[in-house]
Amino acid sequence: MKKHAIVTVFGLAVSIILLYFALRGIEFHQIWATLKKTNPALAFIPLVFIACAVCLSSHKWAKIAGSDVRFRETAVAMLIGLFINNVLPARLGEVAKGYVLSRKTKLSFTYSLASVALDHFFDITALLLIALLFFPRAHLPPAISEGISVVIGVLLCCVVMIILLSRGGFADRLSARFTKIEGSFLSRFGGRIIEVQENLKRISSPLTIIYLLIVAACTCLSMSMALYFVILALGIHSVSFKAIPFVYAFLCFGVSIPSSPGYVGVYQFVLVYLLSIFGVPKHEGFAISVIYHVSWYVPYTVVGFFFSLREHLRVRDIRRLEMQDKAPKLLRMGM
Repeated sequence: MKKHAIVTVFGLAVSIILLYFALRGIEFHQIWATLKKTNPALAFIPLVFIACAVCLSSHKWAKIAGSDVRFRETAVAMLIGLFINNVLPARLGEVAKGYVLSRKTKLSFTYSLASVALDHFFDITALLLIALLFFPRAHLPPAISEGISVVIGVLLCCVVMIILLSRGGFADRLSARFTKIEGSFLSRFGGRIIEVQENLKRISSPLTIIYLLIVAACTCLSMSMALYFVILALGIHSVSFKAIPFVYAFLCFGVSIPSSPGYVGVYQFVLVYLLSIFGVPKHEGFAISVIYHVSWYVPYTVVGFFFSLREHLRVRDIRRLEMQDKAPKLLRMGM
């Protein structure tokens, strides 16, 4: 069985199992009763914040990719990638982003894919920062609260790595050592380091790095606002906004595990669990997960499908490039 088939089957199994656990103990009438309380006046507000998040993310990626790359080009590539992630397995949408950007600009596919990886690197660092700023120590068991030190360590490592890789000499030496190990993942990773460093050359200024981190953090907060208004639209007031950025940050980390396209099952399980920490009943948490999931899944899919048709995108070309280029694991995390 091919690798893609194995990943697809495994992801589907994970989604089914987690969806079962998310629904276990919930009566359908409880979910339906919660959904019926939806306030139409608030139901469409999350779409505004989701659109803002896409715009912020596209702007950040354009800055990372280079001064010759326009916002419109990264926005189209990003929406197509989100659409592909929603309908195809194995996070193929991340490779599609690099492929579409390379087609719309003069950049090579490898360079474009490296810019996608670096863009995710800033996203992950911002998510860790948001999780720390909104860390709900009083709501978590002591053992989990102590884990904050690990998160701080990862955050510091991310920032230090960005700074180190922006230095040509360090990146060249590190890449040379890895490249010597022929026929291994480290050899390919060595080549990737050079591509990432090429992207970092233009953003090595501390002020630029801080600016990109702020934009990434604002993107997270925008998606957090969308989640909060979903909760308000359902008439649920048992959780304050202070908890939502933390929930959203760890929701993003949670959906990075293999799953079916669109994160079905995993999304519900992780969000229901995170909201339960703050006293949200399971049936209300599941209703929130459904509405929030639909609020971005449908727009991403519809708009991304439109752009993929306009760009005459062929999935087999993306799969071929993925096999040739061996996209790094960092691209597998969905935001």
